[in-house]
Amino acid sequence: MSSLDAFDIADAPALSFADHAADSLSQDPLVSVIIPCYNGEAFLKEAIESALAQSYQQVEVIVVDDGSTDSSSEIAQKLPVRYIRQPNRGLTASRNLGVWESRGSYIVFLDADDRLKPEAIETGLRVLTERPECAMAVGDHLFVSKDGSHLADSRKDCLTAYHYEALLRSNFIEMISSVLFRRRVLVEVGGFNTDLRVAEDYELYLRIAREYPICSHPAVVAEYRRHQENTSHNSELMLSMTVGVLRSQSRYIYGDVWRLFAFLEGLRTWRRQYGRQLASELARSFSTVQGHELRRKLLLLLNHYPQGLILFLLLRIIPDLTKRKAAVCHQARTEETSLLQRVHAWLNASKATSPAQIG
Repeated sequence: MSSLDAFDIADAPALSFADHAADSLSQDPLVSVIIPCYNGEAFLKEAIESALAQSYQQVEVIVVDDGSTDSSSEIAQKLPVRYIRQPNRGLTASRNLGVWESRGSYIVFLDADDRLKPEAIETGLRVLTERPECAMAVGDHLFVSKDGSHLADSRKDCLTAYHYEALLRSNFIEMISSVLFRRRVLVEVGGFNTDLRVAEDYELYLRIAREYPICSHPAVVAEYRRHQENTSHNSELMLSMTVGVLRSQSRYIYGDVWRLFAFLEGLRTWRRQYGRQLASELARSFSTVQGHELRRKLLLLLNHYPQGLILFLLLRIIPDLTKRKAAVCHQARTEETSLLQRVHAWLNASKATSPAQIG
């Protein structure tokens, strides 16, 4: 079937959220692990193998190749997965296609550079069986380096209630692979918003948590790989789109003072986080940034985080002051050395012409 940007809800099964309990009652329901991939040859094999190595056996792994030009296709097709290829259309379209093509009652989204823990799916299923009213189960994760070695724990909170309000304050879920979704919920809410280049997972969480209960558990179920290609390093994009996603919730908060406070706190949090990141990024790359690009980024800081302009100037001034101080110190040391050399030469010359030596 052809790939779709988003689900047509009219074509989706006419199932109510109350029917989700039937998923928990079925014997060994199938779980679909969807791995969107674009030029992911460096880590794709590890991601697939982590999905295939689950302690829960009823798993199908779907690799959605988003028009890769590297060896991702060859890597995926050597392993026991369902391989689907589409022209390059972006991460959200790839995830939506994976959901549409999936056969499982539950879904895990695994990025091609990340890994699942062996008991990830089993743990999530157990939680959702105990909480049949919940749309998704959120676990914990940890961070690994490019070579896969442990870097740090996430230290995120395991929240028991008020998840929508918590999401207004920040994306406490952090990593999409730590979530086990009920497929029917993804179909009902219409999948991912393909207008978003980043923060599409955050926007989906907000839509789900606004309408349905979700639940959290403390088990570590996934590993997030940190490297320079991570999208979160694009400060300009993250600042503009994350704030835009949060602002889209404004119609749902008025009349509820706790949601309003959470919303305002969230705006401050996102602006501060990515505003500082953008200011630091600009200061480091100032000499290489083109004029129009610099103006655009400075205007973004002015609109969302004016304090970032001060931070940018300080970061630009301090290195210059440090360089000037170093240059002055170097010049002083050079002059001091030169003076000492002249004095030493004069003393040597004086000794050579003293009466005692003439004799």
